[in-house]
Amino acid sequence: MAKRPSRDPGAPKRNLSAYLLYQNAMREQFKALNPGMTFGQLAKYTSAMYAELPPSEKEAWGARAEADKARYLHELASYVPPPGYDSKGDAIISPLTTKSGRKGKPEKDVNAPKRNMSAYLLYQNAMRDQFKRENPGMTFGQLAKYTSAMYAELPPSEKEAWGARAEADKARYLHELASYVPPPGYDSKGDAIISPLTTKSGRKGKPEKDVNAPKRNMSAYLLYQNAMRDQFKRENPGMTFG
Repeated sequence: MAKRPSRDPGAPKRNLSAYLLYQNAMREQFKALNPGMTFGQLAKYTSAMYAELPPSEKEAWGARAEADKARYLHELASYVPPPGYDSKGDAIISPLTTKSGRKGKPEKDVNAPKRNMSAYLLYQNAMRDQFKRENPGMTFGQLAKYTSAMYAELPPSEKEAWGARAEADKARYLHELASYVPPPGYDSKGDAIISPLTTKSGRKGKPEKDVNAPKRNMSAYLLYQNAMRDQFKRENPGMTFG
């Protein structure tokens, strides 16, 4: 059975901010004017150029954004989502059920030591607000890619400094973990212990699979993901799986 898209392809296209409309309109021109610029440098350049626009031009982009918003709301008013999608066309995902019976993420002991962070995540958290101010209108995904590009361009001495902070945070976590006593129902790191699945045979664990069965086919995305994983890990050092 094919996996349902996370968004209804027939849903109205979301409206864009004035900055994103400007960015999309000027991207190719700025790339042609600045050959060799990295993604992060080009994003910073676009943000600077937008910030320097005369008030009249900014107002014109603002008017385009208002028109795009009106278009979106008009289309949304007559949109009828198919089963499994909400009123804006996003897939309705059933949340996980936790040990207490409430829905949401699996529980974690609130008194457990806070996990340590990699050098990249420490840098990301420290620079987030500054990068958001310098790049108004960037989406979450664009900001994440920009942050990764800026981190990759740090001088070796600055990367070493962030690495030292990460080592100190790891030492802090291990020190706190050594004296942590989990309450009943939680493991040694403070995560809720969830009972494993029960298979058809009555045994607990993963559902059984015939070892001689043909290997399942993979989607185009999974084939791409497997082929590009190592390259993306090199280009985004310190990124967690999630």
